Amino acid sequence: MKGIGLQIRCGKEYFNSVNLKITYTDMFNLEQIENKITQSGWWQKAAHTVDCHYSNTSGVMLSHHLEMVYHNIGLVFEQPETGFYGNLFDLVRQLKINKEEIRNELKVIALLHDIGKTEEDKSMVISHPITGKPAHKRHGLVGLMAAMEILGPDFESIPVMKKHIYRTIELHDISYGLFREYKANSDIPGYDRWSYINNKINSSPAAGLIYLLIFKLADIHGHDDIHDVLWFYHTVKANYFDILNIELPIPTEADIR
Repeated sequence: MKGIGLQIRCGKEYFNSVNLKITYTDMFNLEQIENKITQSGWWQKAAHTVDCHYSNTSGVMLSHHLEMVYHNIGLVFEQPETGFYGNLFDLVRQLKINKEEIRNELKVIALLHDIGKTEEDKSMVISHPITGKPAHKRHGLVGLMAAMEILGPDFESIPVMKKHIYRTIELHDISYGLFREYKANSDIPGYDRWSYINNKINSSPAAGLIYLLIFKLADIHGHDDIHDVLWFYHTVKANYFDILNIELPIPTEADIR
């Protein structure tokens, strides 16, 4: 897949010894990052792995799913800023998140989010690559490992973006897991649980969860049922955003489809 040739700005600026302003635009090239991902061994495995949302004879591969979610991220950010999307992007700005930056970060995340399914083994416990703590080898964790292997050198000088991308890849499916727990035993995550998840991605209140909330709007390829997405929005609004007096807009199925 050909990169789109954009460069990412992460909202912070640096000054060198002669007082020349340097931004993340100068340090991170999205096209280069996309090419590294799609030319990696991980991508080749994904291109030969059937997407689990489809039958083994469908011809739909995991790499196709990653490309479709990437495409959907673009569509989300191209929506007219009216109704739900107008309110959503107003909130993005209220939280002092740059719309172009989060769009491009989410595009990188889209290309990597499920790539760990090629080597997932939930029965295996391994050392977490960031914390060193024991962790089950779920696909989100394996995706994090793949991202670190492919992109690690590119992210050394941009630790804020690195945290956003790495942790969103790792946690992209956590709302679905929580939804399954709710369906099984009616457990509803409270403020502390949502705050913990938020801070893994971005320590600013609500900013980390916005990454997951927007990503879920795009990660619907192959999903006939999106009740988990709607549950995520309603639950995190009532048990996190409302407590902070932050107005989270709620999509309808028509907004997502």
